[in-house]
Amino acid sequence: MVSTDPARANEPPTITAVTRRDIFTYLRGLSNPWWGQMDEVTFLEGLYDLDRPMADNSRLPTVRADIQQHRINNYDLDDDWIFEDSRLELCEGPDEVLLAFLARTVHPEAAAGVEEATKQAEELNRLLAPDGWSLRACECLSGRPLYTPIRLPPTGPLVPLPLNDDDTSKLELVLGQTYSLLDCAGEEPARDLLRTAVLTLRRDGGSFHPMPGDNWTEDTYAAVLTVERELQPTCTPEVKEVLWRTLEPLFSQLGRTDVQSLVVEGDARPLPNIPPDWRTQATAPATPLVRGLRLPFSTTEFDVTRRDFTDLEIRGAQDNSGFHYLYDTRARRMITDFVLDDRPQVATLCSVTIIKKGDTFTPRIKLWKKDKKRAGEVSATQTVPETGTTRAVKALVDTGDVHENFWKVINFLQGCTGLSTPGDSLQLVAADEAQLAQLLTGQDRTTVLGAVRTAIGGGLTEQDIRLLGNRKEQLQRFDRLLTDPDHFRQEESRATTRGAEAVWQAFFEANQWIFGYGLNLIACESIDDGKLERITTGANIFGGAGKRIDAIMRSKGLISSMLFCEIKTHETELLAKTPYRAGVYQASKELGGAVAQVQKTASKAQQLISREFLTRIYDDDGTPTGIELSTTRPRQVVVIGSLREFTHNGAVNPEKMSSFELYRTSIQDVEVITFDELYERACFIVEDH
Repeated sequence: MVSTDPARANEPPTITAVTRRDIFTYLRGLSNPWWGQMDEVTFLEGLYDLDRPMADNSRLPTVRADIQQHRINNYDLDDDWIFEDSRLELCEGPDEVLLAFLARTVHPEAAAGVEEATKQAEELNRLLAPDGWSLRACECLSGRPLYTPIRLPPTGPLVPLPLNDDDTSKLELVLGQTYSLLDCAGEEPARDLLRTAVLTLRRDGGSFHPMPGDNWTEDTYAAVLTVERELQPTCTPEVKEVLWRTLEPLFSQLGRTDVQSLVVEGDARPLPNIPPDWRTQATAPATPLVRGLRLPFSTTEFDVTRRDFTDLEIRGAQDNSGFHYLYDTRARRMITDFVLDDRPQVATLCSVTIIKKGDTFTPRIKLWKKDKKRAGEVSATQTVPETGTTRAVKALVDTGDVHENFWKVINFLQGCTGLSTPGDSLQLVAADEAQLAQLLTGQDRTTVLGAVRTAIGGGLTEQDIRLLGNRKEQLQRFDRLLTDPDHFRQEESRATTRGAEAVWQAFFEANQWIFGYGLNLIACESIDDGKLERITTGANIFGGAGKRIDAIMRSKGLISSMLFCEIKTHETELLAKTPYRAGVYQASKELGGAVAQVQKTASKAQQLISREFLTRIYDDDGTPTGIELSTTRPRQVVVIGSLREFTHNGAVNPEKMSSFELYRTSIQDVEVITFDELYERACFIVEDH
């Protein structure tokens, strides 16, 4: 077909599948077909040897004969058939094949005119630029441009135009481009400021005064960079100049020359929680008054009665002074005191100071009571060295001089056998795991089990531990089957029944607990403690004629309901490879077939057993099992594919994801669940995450 450079024949393509998809979508949306002013055969003859015999055992000997049969005689192929035909290598092939095709679409013999060819080349270049390619007009034919593919440095993330004021996702890409440029330039202070920043656009309100020669208008915008309030002092005039010098050309490239300045702001503080009876607690001012005005007060307290500690972390000061402090990542503020008890007149607090020695941190503790009622009147106050503020103290116990002995007592109490202290079950393992393991080494199973039962309480049995351990092992196996293709192929080769579906069928037969918790919020189990895969028609558990279903289950309850399940593989495609229309993807053939299959199987089974509201299940020899099933509208589930199909380079394709969600939520009676969703549900049951 199209000849490629032998030196680059084995190089992987640099034009990604994402770029190719966007190019094909653009070409499909043009008013003229891809062959332009030519016909299909003439267009393709300039690129391919249409008379070379095909190697795919096609019934038609050549591509020319294929075109003649399906495009002219039968006319049963769409106009855009070439984008999906693997023989032409446009979707998955060398860069040179696709680039030669694109150059021919804007060739003077194909394009309707110079203006149309120029406009089409500009859009193709915009799509090719992130992957480092461009169509350049290097020669002319009868005064019209002849385009040739050339290699360029990749431009980085593609920001689709236009860039509107409220396009937060596009502004996030602009911020990412700025970060990358600053990183390459070695501008670390400006670069690090962007890690947690947010970029927005807003009218400058006339604050930018026009000067002769600039582009200021009444509609001029300002780029607003919102940073963490603690980082705002690091944005010096020099750093701000570096940021704007990098941002301004980016906005200009994106057609936003109306963005004329940069504003750096600190993020807003959360508003305090106020009780309904706050007036009765406000008999005296909580902070001193100066000339009738209350001084501003920024709290550094953390209420342990209402919050957990997952939002806290240790941070160091920006000035390299060595000072470290606790930081509330949710409220975005420094923490110096923990509220243990809060009453209308007195609050009990624990003040914590972090001291760093080498690579470790040790806490210094002060237990004190805050006089809330007489805060502005008493002379008993204390200055907080970390913040410079003062606070009214009613009582104070400082353990700073005896902190080592203080923690010895705490550690002793937590380590005492039989002594219950708040949180000691977690602290014992976390603080001295090696010591615990050493104590239990060499002990018999009964002793170890008794120690664990004493530590965590409850009626824990050896069977419980064995069951949990086995499920964690099977969870690891589940993850490996999902993420390790080589391991999956080995399992497939060892399976008694060939095929990828057989691997998953065998795995779920051995681990029915995954289905029991994973398919819905109602616990499920197999029909009669037997296999998941059953014959529902023919010589079946109900009596009748039909087919085999991958899994038939029942809900657990006083009266059970039926659930039919069709199992595919994690590699089964959820959507068609190419969009049906721009931004619209249809369900894949396998997904549509699986849904139809489980619907048909459930329908046939229901017809056979729906004479009554309840039906009984029998063994093969006719013995009743004692199980009764509700036959009203059986639940139907399809386990198929993986949501990883919708990601590329760590980013989710929103068009594909929304197309899939709209499809599966629109299907009546059938729930579509992916293998990765089933895995995460199993993780939640076993590991609580």
